Parts: sequence; structure tokens; C-alpha cells
Amino acid sequence: MSIERKELMRRIIVFLVCVMIAPLAFAQVANTSVVQHTGQTLRAPTQISTGAVKVGTVTAFNPGLRPVEPPSPIVVQSSPDTKPVSYMLGKRVRFVDKDGGAFDPHLVRPGTRVKLGFDRRGRVNLVVVVERE
Repeated sequence: MSIERKELMRRIIVFLVCVMIAPLAFAQVANTSVVQHTGQTLRAPTQISTGAVKVGTVTAFNPGLRPVEPPSPIVVQSSPDTKPVSYMLGKRVRFVDKDGGAFDPHLVRPGTRVKLGFDRRGRVNLVVVVERE
């Protein structure tokens, strides 16, 4: 190969590498997670939803039958003057009582006071039963 041809190949390779890297350099990182609830979709910064805790009273929840039907979202109302909010459950949700012991999700009924923990995606990954109805 001639020197001119090698130089041309080198320039083409450098150009292609630059073209492949350019979108990464100008991409904006979305630092939000989506929490869905009745009526609208809220976007919250990931830092807030990671490890965040929400306390409220369950207004609707159906844990489902594991291989047959997935669980429904858990609907929680934080105070009587606010609207209930629907939270999506993560793939692995731990249900515990206030002492940290395991709690059967089928016992979570409307009127139960819960504390919700969230993962990085804004989905519920921990349900602490604070007070049963």
C-alpha cells in the first residue's frame, strides 16, 4: 500500500470514529424517573425518588396471583385533603411490618397505613405496614 492510501484510510477511520462518538458527546442525560398515578404522570428527579419514603393510607391494592396475574399498582392517599396516588410496583417488592418482619401482601387492604420505599426508577420496592385497619 502506498503512503497516500494509508493516510486516506487513517483519515476515514478517524472520521468514522468521530461520527460514532458525536451523539454521545451531545446527548443529554435524562435525570428523571416516572411515577404514575391516577390522573397524571409525575416526573421527579432520580435523587429524590431513590430511597425516598411516602407515608399514607392504602385506598386500593390487589396483590395478584404471582405466575397468573401481576399485582396491580398500590393506591395511597397521604392525607384526607389530597387525591389518592397510584404507584407502580417494582419486580421485587418486600412487604414488612413496622418491626421489620415479613408481612403477607394479601393482608394489605384499604385503610391500612403504609410507608413506601422507592427504587431508582421510581417504582415501589418496599412496603412497610405501619398500622393495620
